[in-house]
Amino acid sequence: MVLLYFFTTFAVCASMKKVTSSEVRTDLSSQNTTGNIFSVDVHGPSAQGWSGGWCLASMSEAGWLRSTVLSSRMSEVLSMGLKTFPLMTGTNSGGSMFATRYFVLTNHASTKLWNYPCYLMSRPYSVACFFHGTFGAISSECYAETFNVIMTATTVAYGSIIQNYGGPLGVASTYLGVYFPFLADLPAKASSLSWNAFTKRFLRYDTRSNAPSNWLAAHTLDAPVLAGKNLYNYGFNSFLSRAVSAFHGATLAPSSSNLSIAWVVAASANTQSGIVLLPFALAGKSWDGVGAASNGASKLFAMVISFTMVKKMMATHEVMDATVLGEDSRACIQSGCPILDGGFTDNAPLTPILSQGTGMPSQIRPSWIISVGASSTMATIKYLMGVGPLHVYEMGGINMCPFTIAGICNMLSKVRDLSVLYLPRNSVVAYRDLGATFQVFRPEIKLLAPYCADPLTYDLFHGQCEADGMCDMWSTAIPSRLNNVRFTPDPFVFVFVMAYLKKTPVSARFVNLYAPQEMWEIEYYSHMDMWFPNFDATASAKGGIGFTNIAGNAFMDFMTYLNIRLVAYLVKTKVEAKEIVKGMLPGCFYKEYEEVAAKTMSISEANQLPRFR
Repeated sequence: MVLLYFFTTFAVCASMKKVTSSEVRTDLSSQNTTGNIFSVDVHGPSAQGWSGGWCLASMSEAGWLRSTVLSSRMSEVLSMGLKTFPLMTGTNSGGSMFATRYFVLTNHASTKLWNYPCYLMSRPYSVACFFHGTFGAISSECYAETFNVIMTATTVAYGSIIQNYGGPLGVASTYLGVYFPFLADLPAKASSLSWNAFTKRFLRYDTRSNAPSNWLAAHTLDAPVLAGKNLYNYGFNSFLSRAVSAFHGATLAPSSSNLSIAWVVAASANTQSGIVLLPFALAGKSWDGVGAASNGASKLFAMVISFTMVKKMMATHEVMDATVLGEDSRACIQSGCPILDGGFTDNAPLTPILSQGTGMPSQIRPSWIISVGASSTMATIKYLMGVGPLHVYEMGGINMCPFTIAGICNMLSKVRDLSVLYLPRNSVVAYRDLGATFQVFRPEIKLLAPYCADPLTYDLFHGQCEADGMCDMWSTAIPSRLNNVRFTPDPFVFVFVMAYLKKTPVSARFVNLYAPQEMWEIEYYSHMDMWFPNFDATASAKGGIGFTNIAGNAFMDFMTYLNIRLVAYLVKTKVEAKEIVKGMLPGCFYKEYEEVAAKTMSISEANQLPRFR
């Protein structure tokens, strides 16, 4: 048994060395000789969003992009080749931390970035890989033991600074919690560079579009003046989605030249300030028409407390202040603007991408935008379409379930929705009122609409995601001052593609085919086909915020499998997106429905036919 273990481990390490070596390159596209999708040119203006979730984002995005190393065709489809890159990459929270590592480490050819996918190995090597294989340098910071040791050492070494500079959820804690686990080990002193120096050195140039590949590090700005609210209202209605941009046009952005890359990323991942602000942000919600007169005094008192506490927390560094970040700082110099994790407004992050895109010529405006990273960005999409609340208590779709059993929060939510249907009418009204009080509805922040306003578009989008784990939707950007999305001479139409990281038939098929039996025998994974890959963000059984070997390898492997399995689907969406650049748009199904409905005979006309009664 000992000899078998060492032999297996040696074979796994050899396989990992092959995939990271410059001498050996596996090209999965060469294995497919049927069909004609591999002869299609898929290059067109594109953008990508790497959403948040700390290590959830790092593992999912690493597994997703690993396919571009395994297959040259996947590098073309995802626009991550040697010369072709997305026009812009929007990142948020854990996506910003992953982007920093990705941009730096992919510039160092000698670095062993990736591990070979365990699911592509045969037994017994695959079992040893799942249980003992490392994640590669790109995501090594999220190995549970490494992450927990670094965080413990940081807390011990800088405990007094954390306590005196905002406390456990303050500014020092936020910065240190980003810098040491995610950035400190980067080579070439990259983590100490300024934002402009970093982007100039490590970002890529898209030779096909003859433009630099821009990076938009997204955050949430709590800015009453910019949101058109009263100066004292720091509530949810003052939350705006913004980003620090690497380039304005083809030149470096001047407004962020003195910012440290670590501070920009820390602001993008500043969940702690959002948690501290949460109870005070509720006071700034819009007044209720019902009962406003009777509750006026308590509402006024809540606003006074909220304003006083926000000012106090900014002064004592319990909340990060954004007076030095970005173009919006001019409106925040006098009053101050808290800056939070981008998940409190847009966890896709789609808003900064569309904002940047409206300032570009239509010929190079991104017509294909993909979002990868969070457990489920579906809640954010409904919010950005103006038809649902922002799941602010779940960080815009990240699974923050407190239970140790994976997937139980989703099950309880479905039971709750069914139970409400059978409550007495008065109880249902009270339940709805409670939701209206604590949920965040902001129709004025609407960012996108289905192409030609077909109400079925979102339903098909959602259903496709539930079935396949990936879905697309033809969308139109909505101009808005709140979102910094400008009016354009022609409608900004694009194809939005999203990876849906919840349980689907595809994910269940993956674990049934590739997860080793030894994994199923562990209690946490015994019913993994019912919830995988929707890991709870802080579940102790998967390693806390980090990932154990088995959890991380399974998650990364699924992300690699997902986009390779659906490569033909991705090619289809990119071909459709290229047609937009040429000025060709699809027919509007809703208009066709209206034409048929208008020509449907009336009852009097039908009565004249012998087939109707």
